[in-house]
Amino acid sequence: MKKSFVKFLAGCVFFTILLTICGGVVGSASAAKAPGDIVIGVSLLTREHVFYNLVEEAMIAKAKELGIKLIVMDGQQDSSVQYSQIQDFVTQGVDGVILAAASSAGSKAAIEVAQKENIPVATVGTKTDGNPETHFQTDEWAGGELAGKYAAKALDGKGEVAIITYDEIEPCVDRAEGFKSIFKDYPEIKVVDEQNYQGEAEKAATIAQDFITKHPNLKLVFAVGDPAAIGAYTTFNAAKKDIKIIGYDGNPEGINEIKKRGIWIADVAQDPAGLGGGTVQAVVDIISGKTVSKEVLLTPYMIDADNVK
Repeated sequence: MKKSFVKFLAGCVFFTILLTICGGVVGSASAAKAPGDIVIGVSLLTREHVFYNLVEEAMIAKAKELGIKLIVMDGQQDSSVQYSQIQDFVTQGVDGVILAAASSAGSKAAIEVAQKENIPVATVGTKTDGNPETHFQTDEWAGGELAGKYAAKALDGKGEVAIITYDEIEPCVDRAEGFKSIFKDYPEIKVVDEQNYQGEAEKAATIAQDFITKHPNLKLVFAVGDPAAIGAYTTFNAAKKDIKIIGYDGNPEGINEIKKRGIWIADVAQDPAGLGGGTVQAVVDIISGKTVSKEVLLTPYMIDADNVK
């Protein structure tokens, strides 16, 4: 018995030494990667909107700071395109995925494609029906409330307002609902129209013309994204209509118009650097074995002629 036990111990020692020589003990293959070896695939919502250009710039800057590689693809505001992109990321063997989803519904399958291969997924902007490891977005309802309060003050508590919506994108829906929620305390402010611009500035310009035709007493328009605000601004300016505009994003073109103290009176500003850079950092932390928050909400703020830089 003693000789057998000694042989067993000797065998265990030999096996352990062999594993160490060949690359470490069992489980070391899943050890955290060095930053220089990390590759993250990003499916961006779109490259057609300035805001997402700024988010991408922030992601690239953070990746450079951390010494990691990004593969960034334009999701073209299409869930099926994004699904294919994530499939490609998995085939390429990326270490993590970031998804700025085109829709809250229908992105679960894309997320699970990566997670089935033990690739962590972070989402940014739109919440999804999947279960990502972490999610970053602006507190959109709060942003809508900021716009509503600003509108109420700008109108002295009375007048007709309209909203240019984007019904396919959940954050934009939240912005519109947050905006309207303020007017329960302002019975003399009436939301007389809401129309969906579907992310196209040209369509927003057409909607703004329809507002002029249908609502001659319209005083203010809330645009749930700066592309919509640009469309409305172009139409109102051409028609020489004194209809106030509040935008949402805080993009440079909106800021430039606010500085002129014209009809574009304010903008709800997001933090594209915080969203883009924060999401990349979170994915790297997950890959490195660190714990991250399940959800991160960034606080929006108002920009107007009094605080614009």
